[in-house]
Amino acid sequence: MGLFTSNETVTPVPSDVVTVEPRVTRALPDPGAFVLGFLSDLSQESLAAVAAELTRVRHPNGSIPRAALSGVGLRDWKSGPLTLYAWITVKEQLLTSVWASSGLPRRARKPFEATAGEIVRTQGVPAAATWTVMSRPDARCDLEFLGESLSAAYTESAGQITNGDVIKAFRKWRH
Repeated sequence: MGLFTSNETVTPVPSDVVTVEPRVTRALPDPGAFVLGFLSDLSQESLAAVAAELTRVRHPNGSIPRAALSGVGLRDWKSGPLTLYAWITVKEQLLTSVWASSGLPRRARKPFEATAGEIVRTQGVPAAATWTVMSRPDARCDLEFLGESLSAAYTESAGQITNGDVIKAFRKWRH
């Protein structure tokens, strides 16, 4: 066995509908709650409207997958708070895919990243993380590391949003 080889068993489980494990949900931040916290200076009425909009696009597993935001661009102010949500969560797919494939040999990495990325897109980050943990039972998939990485990315992206961006999002919002 060479220095960079692994005897890890990788057995990808079906990815069409992943049942999210509660321990995964507990380890990961809820980006919807992050957005509500970010906008906490708004009136209660505005916050309730944002919460309702986030609930509208939530997957049955509780996450907000990228596919639910397919028509929302980063400067698409008519989508209101979903524009801000898309902006804050723009790095989720990349971070989760790379985390999911960390430590795999090169040949296995790309297909694993692609599957994890597709799960993020259609079912959300918690489903992709659950799929990874189930598909790589011998790996040390550190859920806390993924959670910290996502939280840091949300904070970094939120730091790029100006008051003017928030005002535009609410002024042009078509709900």
